[in-house]
Amino acid sequence: MFLPGKILLNPIAISLNAKEVAGHFVWGLVAGAATFRVKYALLGGSFAVLIDSDHLIALLQTEAIPRMSHSIIFAAISAIVLMAIFGRRDYILGTIAATSVATHISYDIFNGGSGFPLFTPFLNSILSFPKMDWIFFEIAAIIIIAVVTFLVKRKEFAEKQKVSQK
Repeated sequence: MFLPGKILLNPIAISLNAKEVAGHFVWGLVAGAATFRVKYALLGGSFAVLIDSDHLIALLQTEAIPRMSHSIIFAAISAIVLMAIFGRRDYILGTIAATSVATHISYDIFNGGSGFPLFTPFLNSILSFPKMDWIFFEIAAIIIIAVVTFLVKRKEFAEKQKVSQK
């Protein structure tokens, strides 16, 4: 609300429908599946859908930067907050939260979505992507999740090995 470029959003313009909810969920679910855990796959799908909760700001008739939850800063803040609330060492949860922005944007691009304020609040401009770029966002999310999952599992395995050697 205090950032430059805020506008009064139109609550009538909210275009959240079953197809969009299902699409975001599936895109997040696919990326979350890279953890090989149902819990994180379902969280990935849920988080990707919840990113559109910024549409609720329009219902409050509040001035705001449109689509602010579609930014890198939002991804970082959501990861930090969720890890602080649910487990400081749950790096997979933080990764799922952060990459949900990428999976969400991926589906928006696939579905013909418009631009995104990726660098809000530091740079309040909209970046547009060609329709085929959806795949890059989705693959990036999958790779990031897979790498973090691998590193966490490797660390857990090493810790178990140390305990069993003692």
